[in-house]
Amino acid sequence: MAADFKSHILSRDEKGFGGIPFKRLLLGGIGGGFAYTLFRFALPDLAIPVGVAVAIFLIASTAPRGGLPLWMRLWLNLRGAILLAAAQNRTGLAGELARMLSLPSNLAALDAEVVFAPPAGMVEVDLSEWVTFARARDLDRGDGLVFVNAPLGAPTLEEEAL
Repeated sequence: MAADFKSHILSRDEKGFGGIPFKRLLLGGIGGGFAYTLFRFALPDLAIPVGVAVAIFLIASTAPRGGLPLWMRLWLNLRGAILLAAAQNRTGLAGELARMLSLPSNLAALDAEVVFAPPAGMVEVDLSEWVTFARARDLDRGDGLVFVNAPLGAPTLEEEAL
């Protein structure tokens, strides 16, 4: 079953140039202009190429894919690689780098009880919404709840229903 999404926000066209939104173009222009200004004082011959390179780099590094910009995906990829290397060898260079960046190496070990634990509010079950039966044979349509206290080796609910 799929839900129809009727939001106009998903079809919004952002204004810009060449498929690049204006806010990314503005960031690239301001960053390139700032780099040009700084390099104009130190190395005037390299000011224009550095300013253009910084502008292009800022536009490219903010390109979103999957909801994350490129710079964040690269950072998370590096962080994950350091974390996995630190989990394999806690005393090596990656372990020291993980400690320096405050990355707990125990995050790399997955515990099924923690990963698949339901949220705290979802644990409580309201049994008043279910139809309860004393015996499984009373359950004719299959949409009810049967409380069973059977010893080991006793017939299963399917066997008892037959």
